[in-house]
Amino acid sequence: MKVLVFDLTGEFAHFRAIYTNSSSISYGFPPRTTLMGIVAAILGYERDSYYDILSPEKALFSVSVLSPVRKFMQTINYVKTKEGFGSFKNAVNTYLKRKLETYPNPIELIFSPDSVLRYRIYFHSKEEVYDKLKDRLENGKSFFSIYLGITEFLADVEYVEELEVKPPMKDKGIRSVIPEAYFDRIDFSKNLSLIIENMPFHFEMEGNYRKVKKVKRFIYERDAREIPLRNYEGVISVNGENIIWME
Repeated sequence: MKVLVFDLTGEFAHFRAIYTNSSSISYGFPPRTTLMGIVAAILGYERDSYYDILSPEKALFSVSVLSPVRKFMQTINYVKTKEGFGSFKNAVNTYLKRKLETYPNPIELIFSPDSVLRYRIYFHSKEEVYDKLKDRLENGKSFFSIYLGITEFLADVEYVEELEVKPPMKDKGIRSVIPEAYFDRIDFSKNLSLIIENMPFHFEMEGNYRKVKKVKRFIYERDAREIPLRNYEGVISVNGENIIWME
């Protein structure tokens, strides 16, 4: 099996957690649903049109955190548009007539203390989607802009290579995030900063509305260190790094 490998980099990120309302908490790395959206943006698929094409049965994703990850809360002001103005455009048009009505909202931002954020993505799917993505990555072309969670945080896409999957390297830990099915194999005796994230795994359409079809848990190491396992069944190696598919 061959996989496409590319990096996502940026100064800041915000991957909004599905279980928050009044404040926007962020995951430390992009969920599978976000990775689907990024691949769809590169390929030019419209919003909500790609859930079957990139479903867990048809596409494989894995993500490695390559830079240390930290979080901090920042309060931002949103402009009220539902009452009085009707839309942001109307708000701008009436700016000179009266003061814009705003309200503060806390949002959790992701950054790396050492450098820019860097996430390495591994992807495999059926030939048509795979070949089209490979062509766009090789030529550095994306149909839509790519960002890390929200449009304010634009991301760069750096193509690494098309690589062959090999058996795991038993002398190394896991570089990628780890699905819940593997939690009991983790060697917790090591001094690591492990964080569990409960995140959306796949979307489906219900009428004209998008809803979360599955929610799954993953562990990552916030300082971008390898996570040791006691059992390597289900682990693969790509370019000398052990990873596990998000499943």
